[in-house]
Amino acid sequence: MFSSTMMKLLLLIPSISAFAPFLAVGNNVATSAAASSRNPTSLANSYLDTLSLQTPTQDAPVASVAPPAPTLTPQQQVAETPTSTPHTQRSSVGYRAPSSAALGDFLVQRAIQQQLYYNAQLGNEPMAHWLKSFRSHEHLDSSQRGEGRCGFPGTYSAAFDQLNTLPFTAYLEALGTEPDSSIEVNFVKPQRRLSARERANPFLNNQPPVIEVYDQPIIMSKILTQLLNTADALVETWAFHFNEAESNDLLRLANDRAEKKGLPSSTMRDNAALIKGGETAYSRLTGDEAMPLYGFDCRACDRFDTLRALSLLVDEVTALTPETAFTVDYLRPEVVEDWDHDEFTVNELILKRRKARRAKFEQGFVTGDDITKGKAARAAALSFLQNFCDKWVPKLVKGDARSSLVMGEYRHAPGMKEIRPKDSGADSEEVFEELWEYADEGVQKMLGGELVLPGLMGQRLREIRAAVAAESKGTLLELIAPELRKARIEYTDYVEEDGDGLGAYERFHMQAKLDGSENEAYSTAAIIAEMSIN
Repeated sequence: MFSSTMMKLLLLIPSISAFAPFLAVGNNVATSAAASSRNPTSLANSYLDTLSLQTPTQDAPVASVAPPAPTLTPQQQVAETPTSTPHTQRSSVGYRAPSSAALGDFLVQRAIQQQLYYNAQLGNEPMAHWLKSFRSHEHLDSSQRGEGRCGFPGTYSAAFDQLNTLPFTAYLEALGTEPDSSIEVNFVKPQRRLSARERANPFLNNQPPVIEVYDQPIIMSKILTQLLNTADALVETWAFHFNEAESNDLLRLANDRAEKKGLPSSTMRDNAALIKGGETAYSRLTGDEAMPLYGFDCRACDRFDTLRALSLLVDEVTALTPETAFTVDYLRPEVVEDWDHDEFTVNELILKRRKARRAKFEQGFVTGDDITKGKAARAAALSFLQNFCDKWVPKLVKGDARSSLVMGEYRHAPGMKEIRPKDSGADSEEVFEELWEYADEGVQKMLGGELVLPGLMGQRLREIRAAVAAESKGTLLELIAPELRKARIEYTDYVEEDGDGLGAYERFHMQAKLDGSENEAYSTAAIIAEMSIN
């Protein structure tokens, strides 16, 4: 097994990852992006500005059925240039979240932050200072940064839209075309350790510090090579995470939609024990030597996909008409009464009071034919989504800076409310938990809210996110990876014929396979089989 130091050294060696396309790329792929502010608050506001979810009219667009999950075909790669921020698209039907092209900007942003972490951890202060000063990216450094201290991984902000030079190809071009230079470095030379007899001598003990000055060469091709090595490793590990996220969402969706949900099995308990012990598919992929920011990267990728899935869900609801409103599962034409008692065993007076309260509660329900109820249900769904996005989009943009669950750390149980500041960020699972809490209930204190089922809306959102995760994986492998390769060939001394076509982790596993210490299966089932867990 390789050490983390060996991992960092291999990332600094020129290499190139040649990925075969796994999935086709879906819709809403923008090939270029305009510059925008790096402030995540302004980005959240730009998201909310695009929420034009108005009350539907009779002229609403006609859709025979609800739009399905996005079909992932390469022909849908229209060059749709954003008109607002690089992570935002405007349309006539409402909220539009990040385009898939913004994934490349975020990947390069995290690659810069990963390089800053490595330089700080290795004590390379001159290069760390130069890299974050190039094109004014000081904000990408750790909030706990200090000389000789790299800071915890969570202090490197994982908020979106922090790359100043957009799109990411423009940043790589600027880095590759920057002329070589040198910087003057001043440092205090460590003094020789004095013996007890020498420390007693006031002339030797009070020597002034010796300041040495040297010129540090800045070779742009080497700096760009290091950054591209890190970016290639991110492409490889992020693609693996998107594949895992898609399969996990589909498994969760199948369980939620099952009429009879099974009790926890021995396999589920074994999986939980492995996760608690840190033995997962991710640890098998990385050989337990994942990059320091990888855990936060995975959560940021989930937030990215959730924002895009919310956009598609808003489009789906907007495309409904009063005639087709009830073709989706999360809208219902009427509320089914569910009496949990037998009229013959309940006191007549109590039953009368319950019916009176029920009648008073139903006074605000929408009445009329299916067209009238369909119009009210569509309007209530759009209003609910608008309020939902007002609350959660800024939190998803910012993200949760706390580390992942570790042994001994407290996190609230599912279904329990966690007390957090109003301006704090959140991860994607908190969004789904908010919808899951509705269960089979409708939305209260809203006209037509009884016809909306947010619990089923959350299931539909998860289904869309699974398709978006597959699209994001295709974007990484088919759009972003070739651009990184192009920059490497054009701006570095890399010779394509000399490359082995392997990524950093692929090279790890090949070496481990030669040593006879590697299992090619990364699935949890394969790990259990290998460990002979009964």
